[in-house]
Amino acid sequence: MNIWHDLQPDMIRKEEYTVFTANSMGSTARLSFDGEAGLLCLDHLSDSNIGAPNNTGFIPRTYTKHGLPIETILLCSQPLPVMTLVRCRPVGMIVLHLEDGDTRNYMISAACADEFWGSCLTVDEIPTTNRKAMVRYLRYDQQLVRRPVRTTEFCGLEQAEKYFDACQKEYLFRYCGRIQPQD
Repeated sequence: MNIWHDLQPDMIRKEEYTVFTANSMGSTARLSFDGEAGLLCLDHLSDSNIGAPNNTGFIPRTYTKHGLPIETILLCSQPLPVMTLVRCRPVGMIVLHLEDGDTRNYMISAACADEFWGSCLTVDEIPTTNRKAMVRYLRYDQQLVRRPVRTTEFCGLEQAEKYFDACQKEYLFRYCGRIQPQD
């Protein structure tokens, strides 16, 4: 099974979708997605003092400009095992503007089953300390792979849903033979 392609299409909608977890909260190992194999592989190890402040994962059946599914930061109160399927809702997005002119987009998703985070509806409802921890970790992570971050930006639900739609349409065009929509 390739988790990127073999999940049922109705499990991936912009209002609620299934996330495939890749990194557990507190982990210092950074796993990345190998699209061809449909599996996770070790990308790099962080300093032993800097663990991920959140679980992270990928949204199957989406395709970004980097040739991978959408990466997401998962708002959840507990560390989750790698390769867990989690029902989520979008909350917003973080955009990293890199020094080389590129950008990296991360959806922010709330785990529906989490009593605390499941009620979070907007980026503005995420406590400042949590937002700062996300940014600090993402900056550190990009620094490790020699792609320094110039600025970061939190975007609301509307922009996150537009990004999701564009990535889902690109996936359907590339892998399902759908005609690319004219924007």
